[in-house]
This record gives sequence, C-alpha cells and structure tokens, in this order.
Amino acid sequence: MTQVHNLFFAIRPDASAAALAQEAMQQQMERHDLRGSAVSLERLHVTLHVLCDHGNVSQDLLRRAEAAGGGLDMAPFGVGFDRIGSSGDASMGGLALTGSIELVALRRFQRVLAAGMTEAGLDTQIRTRFKPHVSLLYAPRHIAPEPIPPIRWQVNELVLIDSLVGQGKHIVRSRWPLQSRQLHLGDW
Repeated sequence: MTQVHNLFFAIRPDASAAALAQEAMQQQMERHDLRGSAVSLERLHVTLHVLCDHGNVSQDLLRRAEAAGGGLDMAPFGVGFDRIGSSGDASMGGLALTGSIELVALRRFQRVLAAGMTEAGLDTQIRTRFKPHVSLLYAPRHIAPEPIPPIRWQVNELVLIDSLVGQGKHIVRSRWPLQSRQLHLGDW
C-alpha cells in the first residue's frame, strides 16, 4: 500500500501554549464525558494551506513550496485562541481551539502566504475559506464551542509539514523564521 502524504503550511504553538491546550482538552473531556483520539503535543498546529494529499511529494512541489515560504517578509505576531469545542458544523465532532479577535493577524498572514504561493505557481492550492483552529481531539460527538481563558503564543516561524497519513507522524520539511523590516502585522 502506498504511503499517503498530506503536505501543508502551518504554524505551531510553543510548549507552554501546547500544554495549556492539552489541559483545556482534558477539562472538556471530563466535563462532557468525551472519548476519542487526542492529537499529540508535538503535532498541534494551525493549517494555513494544504499543498497535496497523495502518494508522493514531487520535487517540483517542494521547490515551489520553498519559494513561497522562503520569500515571505513577515514580522512575528501574536495569536490567541479563546474558545474550545467542535470546529465544524453540528455533524462534526471532536475538540478544537478557535477564536476570533486575537486571530486577525493570523488571517492576514494566511493571505500574505497565499500571495507568495501565487508567485510560486501554487495558486490552485490556496485555501480561500480559512477558519483558524487547533485540532485537539477527534471524537464522534459535537461539542458546542465555549469560552476559555485565551491560549496565546507568539508566531515566530512558518513550517512546511509532511503528515504521513495513518501513521500519526509529522515531518517538518522546511521552516522559515518570521522577520521583517517592512510589514508589521501587529500584536494581539
């Protein structure tokens, strides 16, 4: 059977934010008597754009991804997730961190990355509908989103992740530190 790769651009929480996310997940699991498959701390992320989901990752695709990610001129910025619950409609289950106000800079960053992808010839891979979330637990029950104390972190890098589907493995193919002298996305 061929290994399926899910290649995507993402940001990841720092260790402190990941630990807070896991704690919030545990509290919700107990509160709602929820069972499911938890996302490991090292795999927590926010997907910005998915580049492929198939049996192989071409060198051309990797080259274009490198051009898109490496060409960004971005300053670090803060994010804050202040809700926990199912991220999709009522038919979708599980738990995810979501929010709104403290994700404005992240939404702008996702659009700037899309512009870089267009320049690199990856415009067909651009995610036009973007609902920032951090998946925490895959479960069959829908949980209405609830407010929580914000889980915040400073986004200092963009990563290109190769998720080996069915293996629970994420391999970081590339990473780009955020730095800029021109574009400032602001803080939270």
